[in-house]
Amino acid sequence: MRVPLAWLRDYVDVDLEPQALADELTMRGMEVSAIEVAGADWSGVVVGRLLHVERHPNADTLWLTRVDVGEDAGGELEIVCGAQNLEVGQLVPAALPGAVLPGERRIERSKIRGVVSNGMLCSAIELGLGPDADGIHILGHGDEIAPGASVAELVGEVVLDVDVKPNRGDALSMVGLAREIAAFTGADLRLPSAEVSEGDTAADEHVSVRIEDPELNPRFTARWFEGVSNGPSPDWMQRRLLAAGMRPISAVVDVTNYVMHELGQPMHAYDADAVPEGKIVVRRARDGESLETIDHVRRTLDERMLVIADRERPIGLAGIMGGASTEVGDATSRVILESAIFHGPTVRNTARRLGLRSEASARHEKGIATDLPRFAVDRAAKLIAETTGARVGRGIVDNDPDPRPATEVTMGVGRVGRLLGIELDAERVTRLLEPLGFAVKAGGDDALTVTVPPWRLDVTSDADLAEEIARAHGYERIPGRLPRAALPAYRPDPSEPRHRIRRILAGLGLDEMVSHALIGRADIERTGYDPDDPELVRLFNPLSEDHAILRSRMAPSLLGGLAENARWRQPDVRLFDLGAIYGYRPESPTTRDLRSETAGTGRYESWELGIVLAGRAEPASPGASDREVDVADLKGIIDALHDALGAPRPAYRAEDAGSEHAHRHPGRTGLIVDAAGRPYGSLGEVHPRVVAAWGVGGRPVDASLDVGRLLSLVAGIGARSIPAVQPVDRDLAVVVAEGTPVGDLLRVARTSAGPQLVEVHLFDVYRGEQIGAGKVSYAVSFRFQPETAGDTKSIERALNKVRGSLRHHLGAEIR
Repeated sequence: MRVPLAWLRDYVDVDLEPQALADELTMRGMEVSAIEVAGADWSGVVVGRLLHVERHPNADTLWLTRVDVGEDAGGELEIVCGAQNLEVGQLVPAALPGAVLPGERRIERSKIRGVVSNGMLCSAIELGLGPDADGIHILGHGDEIAPGASVAELVGEVVLDVDVKPNRGDALSMVGLAREIAAFTGADLRLPSAEVSEGDTAADEHVSVRIEDPELNPRFTARWFEGVSNGPSPDWMQRRLLAAGMRPISAVVDVTNYVMHELGQPMHAYDADAVPEGKIVVRRARDGESLETIDHVRRTLDERMLVIADRERPIGLAGIMGGASTEVGDATSRVILESAIFHGPTVRNTARRLGLRSEASARHEKGIATDLPRFAVDRAAKLIAETTGARVGRGIVDNDPDPRPATEVTMGVGRVGRLLGIELDAERVTRLLEPLGFAVKAGGDDALTVTVPPWRLDVTSDADLAEEIARAHGYERIPGRLPRAALPAYRPDPSEPRHRIRRILAGLGLDEMVSHALIGRADIERTGYDPDDPELVRLFNPLSEDHAILRSRMAPSLLGGLAENARWRQPDVRLFDLGAIYGYRPESPTTRDLRSETAGTGRYESWELGIVLAGRAEPASPGASDREVDVADLKGIIDALHDALGAPRPAYRAEDAGSEHAHRHPGRTGLIVDAAGRPYGSLGEVHPRVVAAWGVGGRPVDASLDVGRLLSLVAGIGARSIPAVQPVDRDLAVVVAEGTPVGDLLRVARTSAGPQLVEVHLFDVYRGEQIGAGKVSYAVSFRFQPETAGDTKSIERALNKVRGSLRHHLGAEIR
């Protein structure tokens, strides 16, 4: 892309020398392949004003002109010229005798068909200012430039030739590069004005757009204009387009090219009178269909191509080139302006098949931000109104006007630092990313959540963010280091599932405690168990009495942590510990699954998760309740842990008297069971006697879970589509005997409701004369997720199964 520096300075202040700027852009991934200075390779060319134009007396195709080149350059000179676009009063570049043009072309006084020519009037291509060779390069009209002024100083321009990489479509524009320069210089970015003064006529009365395949055309915006006077564009715009390598055509077309180069949004203008009723259809081409494009070549299309059409025929190749039938011209008075986003791969494939790659197709291939078409069409509307005197129709035709949510990417600071080989912290990452338009916020531990600006479609992962950090830090500042050793083959970490449990619980607000597996007799006694239990594993030669026995459950360690917090006056505690427990049974231990047994000894090791809560349920603050934690809080944590792991929620049932959990209050302890009713954990309130023995206050609650059994419930990683219909809620009132555990009721309901059940929970309890003595009515809420809207039959079948199972297993009565 050709980038004129004078144009670039409209959007950002550039104080660097051209070579220094080119070096900085290159090190940031925007390789500058060349620096061109217009006028550096020619001399002796001045501004001349045409005073008189007449036919050459000896040639029908030549003109004899009298040109004022200023007193210092010789006053009025006669110059013979063959261009056909000459008019009296024009300001033109005049190469004087002795002038040198690009390519070492020397101009001398010569006789042409019998008339002496004192120099040459130059076209744009002869001065290296652009590809136009059809006529003399017009510098202006009137008195805005004095005759005799150096053309090199007037139009000489420094132009960077920037190689924009395929993933950086946002940088294929003046504003995009200005944004990059502003990031590393600290200068302010100035966006062009897009304020439009609209007329009274509504655009949607004259333009309508129908998109047959939204995936191929996610956004289409259009504006309508009337009263267009489509003459030449202003000189300043033509000079900028020429410097950027584009040929000026007419005011409307030049504006579309100008805005494309300025903002990176391809646009196309249609003669509205050539589009019947203003009805535009974006569709796939039909096999064998043909279209004459504005380069006046008729092309045969197929159904793999996307076209812009009216009601009957194609009028443009989407994202590539418009059709000749709707091309704007000098007689055009009403215009439809298109600013859209088309599917990049489709545009690329069409351009390749037709051999018709254009500036527009290159930008669609690289990707365009979803919010750009609207801003660009407003910017173009402002310029068209200013340059042609057009009246802008009220409103915009837009198929997708709602803003899109921003993309967020989570990155670990440590991981990115390792990827790049540099030291990073959150503050440094923020300083590097924010000037590029990213928003950074802390996400916990060393994680950061980065909001990606809408124009950066290429940033979707932490590796992309690492690249941005490397660019902002400077590739040249990253030290080179040789690998120290060959990387070992990958081995899965067997402890990762346990680490995952730790991360989940930490995320739920619990603090992890790391306790020793060796405990003493006193710890066991204070917890309410027999220290002489033959199932305990003892050390033959302990270092101390406090570390003589391998724990057989997590309760002594958890209560020890609770007591330590109490000594430090920290009554509000949320602790968990995930560690090994040990036991000895002469008979092979079959009561617990997934335990590691030492062959032939009866000794085993198992991983157990312990959780203990104590103190206030809410942090002390104005308006907060004084409620203490209870078993319900504990169940909430356990349910949340199962949800995060992807395991089905457990059921809970009361534990029989005389259970093995002696440290808990009788009647206030329960079992954690799976769908088949097999226990793999327990929970409850700690016995007041044990609380007093450990010297802690309140009514703490604790839970323990067999980690192996818990992880065995985790389903494989899967994905399901986002529901297309709303969930359906149903309630049942279930009357059961007073002693029926609620956990059994919910477990039966879950297992019998079928795959459409999303959630089931208890929301009310009733006891009274209406249901009789010794009975209780539980109100249970069910949430189902049907696959199709209005599918109430499958939900009723599921509820009937639930009713039947409750009657069969629990003797329930459904009210």
